[in-house]
Amino acid sequence: MKKGWMVPPECCVIIEMEHRASLGYRKAVLLNEINALKSIEKAAKTSRMDERHARDLIFEMNEDFSQPLVIFLGNPNECDQVKLTQKGESVARSYWQQFEPVWLSILDERSRHY
Repeated sequence: MKKGWMVPPECCVIIEMEHRASLGYRKAVLLNEINALKSIEKAAKTSRMDERHARDLIFEMNEDFSQPLVIFLGNPNECDQVKLTQKGESVARSYWQQFEPVWLSILDERSRHY
């Protein structure tokens, strides 16, 4: 396993980031990969999801939040080049800060039952 690589949780950890806008593990991973790779195709592949699904998730996140999280460097339906906005960087960073204690709590709870 790569250093820093997290195994996806067996349960769904969704955190409300804004009123009526939430982020789950898969979307947060996708945002991280977009930030690192600047490409939907590469981010989707690294996140182990279909490119079309990744694009749909980006559209969904951009609609749900008060400001877009990802901008397209060309036609949104065709281009591969993307980058996170400041809002996207902030939301992704905030998700991981909130995710860690929740995930550790889940692991702690599970270890008490096994």
